[in-house]
Parts: sequence; structure tokens; C-alpha cells
Amino acid sequence: MHQHVEKERTVLVAGRLYLELAVEHKRGRAVDKAEWHHAGDGGHLAVAAARLGATVSLFTHVGSTVHDDDMVRTLAGEGIHVGDIVRRAAVAPVSYVREEFHGTRQPVALSLPVASTLTADDADEIDHLLLAHRWLLLDAALPVGFLDAIAERAQLYGLHTVVCMKKLPEEHIPRRTWKNVDYVVASPRAIETMIRKANWPQEVLHDPARLCGMFPALRGVLLVRSATDLLVSDGRAQQRLPLGDCAVVHVRGVCAVAAAAMVVALSEARGLFEAARFAHAAVRFYVSHAGTRAAMPLRREMEWQG
Repeated sequence: MHQHVEKERTVLVAGRLYLELAVEHKRGRAVDKAEWHHAGDGGHLAVAAARLGATVSLFTHVGSTVHDDDMVRTLAGEGIHVGDIVRRAAVAPVSYVREEFHGTRQPVALSLPVASTLTADDADEIDHLLLAHRWLLLDAALPVGFLDAIAERAQLYGLHTVVCMKKLPEEHIPRRTWKNVDYVVASPRAIETMIRKANWPQEVLHDPARLCGMFPALRGVLLVRSATDLLVSDGRAQQRLPLGDCAVVHVRGVCAVAAAAMVVALSEARGLFEAARFAHAAVRFYVSHAGTRAAMPLRREMEWQG
């Protein structure tokens, strides 16, 4: 039986959740510091949105170990509804470890290449969550069958759907999925992958309006170019929001923070460009502080006049 979810929660996040080991190197030493962190864009999106003022539910799957219990308890401690998280063993090949590298000043993140097992059938089982929320925020690295099914059901129930494209699934996301997406927040790396795999035009990297032209259902695109700037377009106008001279302490998680912040602002009936400025303020705070989730701002901590 599903646990009760109060009506009119703001944001339903669907995304991955797993553990990773962050390793920091220092000149002359093999390893300076290594720490386990809760990872996965599902958890990052949910925490960032909750800290910025949204009421948030997370739909994902985790295993049944004490480490999985700790990840779920931590999310609940952020005020996130976790009562519908599926307990299911993850599929993790043990033959190699995935490495994520963001430059010499950033820690190397090591994790097993955990594959989400969410399917179209799972999307069919969460109508009660879709009915209780107004916005759907999707981690684009989820399996294509689940992404396609939940985006379609969200449109059926009148939710606004936002896709965070930091990573992508191994399968190709079909054009029909994009017909049910309202907004995209993407990293250049994800865009480059789509240019290579889906024949998106090269110009999208510098002109996100081209993406709105390709998919008429899109109301806006936010391109998060690491610690350089944010580009936002509604298909007609475009605005660049430079990050300037903010102290870049950490860049992993930037796309998730930007996507969560934009959804929070849009859910408050702010326009796209004002929502992008809110995301810009959240990102400026984030890259100026150490850690991943530890650096995600509370709303009162941001320099935001809106």
C-alpha cells in the first residue's frame, strides 16, 4: 500500500541514488583525502529543491543495506518525502569502477557503474505521486523506457516536466519523449553527446534557441557551462548570465543545482528569465563553497532580490 502523500506538493523528482568515493589528490602524495558521499542526481536535485523552498518527493530505487538506509534517512532529514522509494537491488557490474573527473582542482569521484532498474511499469505505478504534484523534475540518465512513460503520464495529468541533462542513458532518447518535456537544463557534455548520438546541430552548444526550434513543446532551455556562465533561451530571446569572479571551490553538481533552482522559481509563477537568474544566484553560491550537497544553499543564504 502506498504511503500518504499530501496534496499539492511542489516538485516530484525522479532520479538515481547511490554512493561514491570522492578522492582528493595533493602534489607529492598519492591520496590526500578520501570520503564516501551520497551521490546520484536524483538525490542532488531533491535536496537542492527542498533547501530552496519547494516541498519535494523523490522517486527512485535503492537496495536494502545499512548504507541505503542511511541515504534514505538523510533525504528524509531534509524534509523530502521518501515513502515511495522502491527497495530493489541495483545492477552493478563488479569488473570496473567508474571515474568522474572535473579538473585538477576537483576531487575524483569513484563509484560502481550502477544501472537504474526503473521501467515503464514503475511509471504506471505512481499515479498517486503524479496527481499530488505540479512539477516533475527528471534525471535524464534514467532508463529510456521509464523516462518516456513518466513524461507522457505527467503531461496527461497536467504536470510541467523539466529534464536535467548532466548524464544520459546508454540508449537513445526518442523524439517522442521530447514532445512531453517543457524545459531542459543541460551541461555542455550532455549536449555534445546528443550532437554525436542524435545528430543535434553543433550550434546548440552556443545557441540553445536551436533546441526550442527542434522541439516546439519546449518552453525554455538553460545551458549550464560549468563555472563559466549560464545561457538561457525561450526560443526567441537569449540571455547570458556570467559567473564572473566567484571563487570556484566545487563544480560537480552544478547542473543539478541549476535545474532545481529553476524549477523552484518556475513553480512560484516566475518567468523563464527570472527563474534563470534565480538559478544563477544558486549556482554562484554553490561554486563558492566546498562539498556537493554540503554546498547547496538554503534560500536565506543566497544573494537574491526577487
